[in-house]
Amino acid sequence: MCLTLVLGSALFAARPAHAALICNASGANNVISAGSISVPANPTIGATIATLAPTQFQMPCRFDTSAPVETSATLWATFDSSLPPVSGFADVYQTNVQGLGIRYTFNAPACNANNVPMTSGEVKLTCPVSGPVDGPYMPIDVTVTPSFVATGVIPLGARTLSTVPLVSIVYWTSDDPATGWDKPPLYTGAASGRIIHACAINQPDASVTLPTVNSSAFSGGVGSVAGPQSFSLVFSCGSGAQVSIVLTDNTDPSNRSNVLTPTPDSTAKGIGIQILNDSGAPVSFGPDSSEPFTTNQWVIGRSPDGRLEVPLIARYIRTGNVVAGAIRALATFTMSYQ
Repeated sequence: MCLTLVLGSALFAARPAHAALICNASGANNVISAGSISVPANPTIGATIATLAPTQFQMPCRFDTSAPVETSATLWATFDSSLPPVSGFADVYQTNVQGLGIRYTFNAPACNANNVPMTSGEVKLTCPVSGPVDGPYMPIDVTVTPSFVATGVIPLGARTLSTVPLVSIVYWTSDDPATGWDKPPLYTGAASGRIIHACAINQPDASVTLPTVNSSAFSGGVGSVAGPQSFSLVFSCGSGAQVSIVLTDNTDPSNRSNVLTPTPDSTAKGIGIQILNDSGAPVSFGPDSSEPFTTNQWVIGRSPDGRLEVPLIARYIRTGNVVAGAIRALATFTMSYQ
Protein backbone atom coordinates (compact mmCIF):
# COMPACT_ATOMS: atom_id res chain seq x y z
CA MET A 1 0.00 0.00 0.00
CA CYS A 2 1.41 3.22 -1.03
CA LEU A 3 0.46 6.46 0.61
CA THR A 4 1.20 9.71 -1.00
CA LEU A 5 1.55 12.52 1.44
CA VAL A 6 0.80 15.87 -0.07
CA LEU A 7 2.24 18.77 1.81
CA GLY A 8 1.15 22.25 0.97
CA SER A 9 1.10 25.73 2.32
CA ALA A 10 -1.27 28.65 2.00
CA LEU A 11 0.08 32.14 1.62
CA PHE A 12 -2.12 35.10 2.52
CA ALA A 13 -1.11 38.43 1.11
CA ALA A 14 -1.64 41.31 3.50
CA ARG A 15 -3.47 44.32 1.97
CA PRO A 16 -1.44 47.52 2.18
CA ALA A 17 -2.76 49.57 5.08
CA HIS A 18 -2.92 53.28 5.81
CA ALA A 19 -3.16 55.00 9.14
CA ALA A 20 -6.48 56.85 9.47
CA LEU A 21 -6.16 60.61 9.87
CA ILE A 22 -8.76 61.95 12.28
CA CYS A 23 -9.35 65.73 12.52
CA ASN A 24 -11.77 67.66 14.70
CA ALA A 25 -12.98 71.27 14.76
CA SER A 26 -12.31 73.51 17.75
CA GLY A 27 -13.67 77.04 17.94
CA ALA A 28 -16.66 76.57 15.60
CA ASN A 29 -20.25 77.92 15.90
CA ASN A 30 -19.16 81.56 16.06
CA VAL A 31 -21.57 84.50 16.07
CA ILE A 32 -20.41 87.77 14.50
CA SER A 33 -20.45 90.44 17.20
CA ALA A 34 -19.80 93.81 15.59
CA GLY A 35 -20.59 96.19 18.43
CA SER A 36 -21.30 99.73 17.22
CA ILE A 37 -19.90 100.60 13.79
CA SER A 38 -19.82 104.14 12.43
CA VAL A 39 -20.18 104.37 8.66
CA PRO A 40 -18.11 107.22 7.19
CA ALA A 41 -20.04 109.88 5.35
CA ASN A 42 -20.61 108.91 1.71
CA PRO A 43 -18.46 105.75 1.65
CA THR A 44 -17.37 104.64 -1.80
CA ILE A 45 -18.51 101.21 -2.99
CA GLY A 46 -15.80 98.72 -2.09
CA ALA A 47 -14.55 100.74 0.88
CA THR A 48 -13.83 98.81 4.07
CA ILE A 49 -16.13 100.14 6.78
CA ALA A 50 -14.72 98.18 9.74
CA THR A 51 -12.52 95.17 10.48
CA LEU A 52 -13.29 92.89 13.43
CA ALA A 53 -10.86 90.99 15.62
CA PRO A 54 -9.79 87.67 14.07
CA THR A 55 -11.72 84.50 14.93
CA GLN A 56 -9.44 81.77 16.32
CA PHE A 57 -10.19 78.31 14.94
CA GLN A 58 -8.28 75.01 15.31
CA MET A 59 -8.22 71.74 13.41
CA PRO A 60 -6.65 69.18 15.82
CA CYS A 61 -5.51 66.03 13.96
CA ARG A 62 -4.03 62.67 14.91
CA PHE A 63 -3.43 59.20 13.40
CA ASP A 64 -5.40 56.35 14.94
CA THR A 65 -4.19 52.78 15.57
CA SER A 66 -6.17 50.99 12.89
CA ALA A 67 -3.26 50.72 10.49
CA PRO A 68 0.16 51.86 11.65
CA VAL A 69 1.92 51.89 8.30
CA GLU A 70 1.71 55.53 7.26
CA THR A 71 2.11 58.50 9.55
CA SER A 72 1.64 61.33 7.08
CA ALA A 73 -1.42 62.46 5.15
CA THR A 74 -3.19 65.58 3.90
CA LEU A 75 -6.25 67.29 5.32
CA TRP A 76 -8.40 69.29 2.91
CA ALA A 77 -10.72 71.67 4.71
CA THR A 78 -13.32 73.60 2.73
CA PHE A 79 -15.19 76.60 4.08
CA ASP A 80 -18.31 77.55 2.11
CA SER A 81 -20.61 80.56 2.29
CA SER A 82 -24.36 80.00 2.35
CA LEU A 83 -24.73 83.02 0.03
CA PRO A 84 -23.10 83.85 -3.31
CA PRO A 85 -20.91 86.96 -3.59
CA VAL A 86 -22.59 90.32 -4.01
CA SER A 87 -22.93 91.32 -7.66
CA GLY A 88 -19.74 93.08 -8.74
CA PHE A 89 -17.63 91.40 -6.05
CA ALA A 90 -15.84 88.06 -5.92
CA ASP A 91 -15.17 88.00 -2.17
CA VAL A 92 -17.90 90.03 -0.41
CA TYR A 93 -21.22 88.58 0.82
CA GLN A 94 -24.39 90.42 1.76
CA THR A 95 -25.50 90.99 5.35
CA ASN A 96 -29.05 91.89 6.35
CA VAL A 97 -28.09 95.60 6.28
CA GLN A 98 -28.68 97.22 2.90
CA GLY A 99 -25.44 98.23 1.21
CA LEU A 100 -23.24 96.40 3.72
CA GLY A 101 -21.37 93.19 2.93
CA ILE A 102 -18.84 91.03 4.76
CA ARG A 103 -15.50 89.64 3.66
CA TYR A 104 -13.83 86.62 5.34
CA THR A 105 -10.01 86.48 5.15
CA PHE A 106 -8.19 83.29 6.16
CA ASN A 107 -4.71 82.74 7.56
CA ALA A 108 -3.33 79.24 8.24
CA PRO A 109 0.49 79.06 8.20
CA ALA A 110 0.52 75.23 8.39
CA CYS A 111 -1.63 75.16 5.25
CA ASN A 112 0.40 77.80 3.40
CA ALA A 113 -2.55 80.21 3.49
CA ASN A 114 -1.73 83.88 3.95
CA ASN A 115 -4.52 86.49 3.80
CA VAL A 116 -6.69 84.33 1.57
CA PRO A 117 -10.19 85.80 1.05
CA MET A 118 -13.19 83.55 0.61
CA THR A 119 -13.67 83.84 -3.16
CA SER A 120 -16.68 82.70 -5.18
CA GLY A 121 -18.20 81.31 -2.00
CA GLU A 122 -15.34 79.03 -0.90
CA VAL A 123 -11.92 78.68 0.67
CA LYS A 124 -10.08 75.35 0.46
CA LEU A 125 -7.13 74.76 2.78
CA THR A 126 -4.58 72.04 1.96
CA CYS A 127 -2.84 71.01 5.16
CA PRO A 128 -0.09 68.35 5.32
CA VAL A 129 -0.10 66.41 8.60
CA SER A 130 2.53 64.05 10.00
CA GLY A 131 3.02 62.50 13.41
CA PRO A 132 3.10 59.29 15.40
CA VAL A 133 0.33 56.70 15.34
CA ASP A 134 -1.89 56.91 18.41
CA GLY A 135 -0.13 60.10 19.40
CA PRO A 136 -1.64 63.31 20.73
CA TYR A 137 -3.78 65.64 18.65
CA MET A 138 -1.68 68.07 16.62
CA PRO A 139 -3.38 71.48 16.28
CA ILE A 140 -3.60 73.32 12.95
CA ASP A 141 -4.29 76.97 13.72
CA VAL A 142 -6.57 79.03 11.50
CA THR A 143 -7.52 82.68 11.97
CA VAL A 144 -10.40 84.24 10.07
CA THR A 145 -10.79 88.01 9.93
CA PRO A 146 -14.25 89.39 9.11
CA SER A 147 -14.44 92.88 7.64
CA PHE A 148 -17.43 94.92 6.53
CA VAL A 149 -17.47 96.44 3.06
CA ALA A 150 -19.76 99.00 1.42
CA THR A 151 -21.57 97.23 -1.43
CA GLY A 152 -24.02 100.01 -2.21
CA VAL A 153 -25.84 102.91 -0.59
CA ILE A 154 -26.14 102.39 3.16
CA PRO A 155 -29.33 104.11 4.37
CA LEU A 156 -29.03 106.97 6.81
CA GLY A 157 -29.80 106.27 10.45
CA ALA A 158 -29.11 103.31 12.71
CA ARG A 159 -29.60 99.73 11.58
CA THR A 160 -29.38 96.46 13.53
CA LEU A 161 -27.00 93.83 12.19
CA SER A 162 -28.65 90.43 12.71
CA THR A 163 -27.51 88.05 9.96
CA VAL A 164 -24.41 87.29 7.92
CA PRO A 165 -23.75 84.32 5.61
CA LEU A 166 -23.34 80.99 7.39
CA VAL A 167 -19.90 79.47 6.77
CA SER A 168 -19.97 75.65 6.68
CA ILE A 169 -16.98 73.31 7.06
CA VAL A 170 -16.28 69.98 5.35
CA TYR A 171 -13.11 67.88 5.79
CA TRP A 172 -11.56 65.37 3.39
CA THR A 173 -8.37 63.39 3.99
CA SER A 174 -5.92 61.87 1.54
CA ASP A 175 -6.30 58.38 3.07
CA ASP A 176 -10.05 58.46 2.34
CA PRO A 177 -10.52 61.14 -0.35
CA ALA A 178 -13.99 59.95 -1.38
CA THR A 179 -15.57 60.68 2.00
CA GLY A 180 -16.36 64.16 3.22
CA TRP A 181 -16.91 64.85 6.90
CA ASP A 182 -19.29 67.68 7.86
CA LYS A 183 -18.19 69.75 10.82
CA PRO A 184 -20.07 72.39 12.80
CA PRO A 185 -20.17 75.74 10.95
CA LEU A 186 -17.40 78.25 11.47
CA TYR A 187 -20.03 81.03 11.58
CA THR A 188 -23.64 80.20 12.35
CA GLY A 189 -25.04 83.10 10.32
CA ALA A 190 -26.24 84.92 13.43
CA ALA A 191 -24.85 88.38 14.14
CA SER A 192 -25.31 91.34 16.44
CA GLY A 193 -24.31 94.95 16.15
CA ARG A 194 -25.45 98.47 15.40
CA ILE A 195 -24.56 100.05 12.06
CA ILE A 196 -24.80 103.84 12.26
CA HIS A 197 -24.74 105.94 9.11
CA ALA A 198 -25.87 109.18 10.62
CA CYS A 199 -24.94 111.66 7.92
CA ALA A 200 -24.07 111.98 4.25
CA ILE A 201 -22.07 114.88 2.83
CA ASN A 202 -24.03 117.32 0.69
CA GLN A 203 -20.88 118.82 -0.83
CA PRO A 204 -17.82 116.56 -1.25
CA ASP A 205 -15.41 119.53 -1.33
CA ALA A 206 -15.66 122.85 0.47
CA SER A 207 -13.49 125.47 -1.21
CA VAL A 208 -12.96 128.61 0.85
CA THR A 209 -11.37 131.76 -0.60
CA LEU A 210 -9.96 134.14 1.97
CA PRO A 211 -9.81 137.87 1.20
CA THR A 212 -6.58 139.51 0.09
CA VAL A 213 -5.01 141.38 3.01
CA ASN A 214 -2.05 143.72 3.33
CA SER A 215 1.00 142.48 5.21
CA SER A 216 0.54 145.44 7.57
CA ALA A 217 -2.48 143.59 8.99
CA PHE A 218 0.03 141.40 10.84
CA SER A 219 2.04 144.22 12.38
CA GLY A 220 1.05 143.02 15.85
CA GLY A 221 3.62 140.23 15.59
CA VAL A 222 3.43 136.46 15.66
CA GLY A 223 -0.13 135.38 16.46
CA SER A 224 -1.74 138.33 14.67
CA VAL A 225 -4.83 137.27 12.71
CA ALA A 226 -6.67 138.75 9.74
CA GLY A 227 -9.10 138.02 6.91
CA PRO A 228 -11.75 135.82 8.55
CA GLN A 229 -14.07 134.02 6.12
CA SER A 230 -17.15 132.07 7.19
CA PHE A 231 -18.11 128.78 5.57
CA SER A 232 -20.10 125.68 6.48
CA LEU A 233 -20.02 121.92 6.08
CA VAL A 234 -23.53 120.70 5.19
CA PHE A 235 -24.84 117.16 5.73
CA SER A 236 -28.06 115.22 5.32
CA CYS A 237 -28.64 113.11 8.43
CA GLY A 238 -30.86 110.52 9.97
CA SER A 239 -31.66 110.89 13.64
CA GLY A 240 -30.36 108.59 16.32
CA ALA A 241 -26.65 109.28 16.82
CA GLN A 242 -24.26 111.63 18.51
CA VAL A 243 -22.08 113.19 15.82
CA SER A 244 -18.41 114.09 16.29
CA ILE A 245 -15.87 115.43 13.84
CA VAL A 246 -12.10 115.72 13.54
CA LEU A 247 -10.16 117.82 11.03
CA THR A 248 -6.85 116.56 9.62
CA ASP A 249 -4.04 118.60 8.07
CA ASN A 250 -3.81 117.10 4.60
CA THR A 251 -0.29 118.46 3.99
CA ASP A 252 1.05 117.22 7.33
CA PRO A 253 -1.29 114.56 8.83
CA SER A 254 0.87 114.41 11.99
CA ASN A 255 0.12 118.08 12.74
CA ARG A 256 -1.67 118.40 16.08
CA SER A 257 -1.46 122.20 16.34
CA ASN A 258 -4.23 124.65 15.44
CA VAL A 259 -2.45 126.08 12.37
CA LEU A 260 -2.69 124.36 8.98
CA THR A 261 0.57 123.69 7.13
CA PRO A 262 0.77 125.65 3.83
CA THR A 263 0.98 123.49 0.71
CA PRO A 264 4.38 123.37 -1.05
CA ASP A 265 3.13 125.63 -3.85
CA SER A 266 2.42 128.49 -1.40
CA THR A 267 4.64 131.54 -1.91
CA ALA A 268 3.71 133.58 1.19
CA LYS A 269 5.99 133.08 4.18
CA GLY A 270 5.38 133.49 7.90
CA ILE A 271 1.63 132.98 7.46
CA GLY A 272 -0.60 130.03 8.29
CA ILE A 273 -4.32 129.35 8.20
CA GLN A 274 -6.56 128.56 11.14
CA ILE A 275 -10.07 127.12 11.25
CA LEU A 276 -12.41 128.21 14.05
CA ASN A 277 -15.39 126.22 15.31
CA ASP A 278 -18.85 127.60 15.97
CA SER A 279 -17.77 128.92 19.37
CA GLY A 280 -14.92 130.89 17.79
CA ALA A 281 -12.11 128.71 19.16
CA PRO A 282 -9.27 127.58 16.86
CA VAL A 283 -9.58 123.92 15.92
CA SER A 284 -6.60 121.65 16.64
CA PHE A 285 -5.99 118.97 14.02
CA GLY A 286 -6.04 115.23 14.55
CA PRO A 287 -5.66 111.91 12.74
CA ASP A 288 -8.00 110.72 9.99
CA SER A 289 -9.98 108.37 12.23
CA SER A 290 -13.63 107.75 13.04
CA GLU A 291 -12.82 105.98 16.31
CA PRO A 292 -14.37 107.46 19.49
CA PHE A 293 -12.12 109.77 21.52
CA THR A 294 -9.77 110.41 18.60
CA THR A 295 -7.25 113.14 19.38
CA ASN A 296 -8.76 116.63 18.83
CA GLN A 297 -12.15 115.22 17.84
CA TRP A 298 -15.05 117.36 19.04
CA VAL A 299 -18.77 116.73 19.49
CA ILE A 300 -21.21 118.47 17.17
CA GLY A 301 -24.33 117.10 18.88
CA ARG A 302 -27.24 114.79 18.13
CA SER A 303 -27.92 114.13 14.47
CA PRO A 304 -31.16 115.69 13.24
CA ASP A 305 -33.57 114.00 10.86
CA GLY A 306 -32.60 116.21 7.94
CA ARG A 307 -30.09 118.99 7.32
CA LEU A 308 -27.08 119.43 9.60
CA GLU A 309 -24.90 122.50 9.13
CA VAL A 310 -21.51 122.87 10.83
CA PRO A 311 -20.49 126.57 10.72
CA LEU A 312 -16.76 127.29 10.61
CA ILE A 313 -14.43 130.24 10.00
CA ALA A 314 -11.07 130.28 8.21
CA ARG A 315 -8.53 133.05 8.82
CA TYR A 316 -4.86 133.97 8.39
CA ILE A 317 -2.48 133.89 11.32
CA ARG A 318 1.10 135.17 11.48
CA THR A 319 3.64 132.46 12.35
CA GLY A 320 6.96 134.22 11.60
CA ASN A 321 8.60 136.86 9.41
CA VAL A 322 6.04 137.84 6.76
CA VAL A 323 6.80 137.61 3.04
CA ALA A 324 3.94 138.59 0.76
CA GLY A 325 2.55 136.00 -1.63
CA ALA A 326 -0.19 133.41 -2.06
CA ILE A 327 -1.03 130.76 0.50
CA ARG A 328 -3.00 127.55 0.19
CA ALA A 329 -3.81 124.87 2.76
CA LEU A 330 -5.84 121.66 2.72
CA ALA A 331 -7.81 119.94 5.46
CA THR A 332 -9.98 116.84 5.50
CA PHE A 333 -12.70 115.96 7.98
CA THR A 334 -13.83 112.63 9.42
CA MET A 335 -17.17 112.05 11.10
CA SER A 336 -17.84 109.67 13.97
CA TYR A 337 -21.25 108.49 15.16
CA GLN A 338 -22.10 106.97 18.53
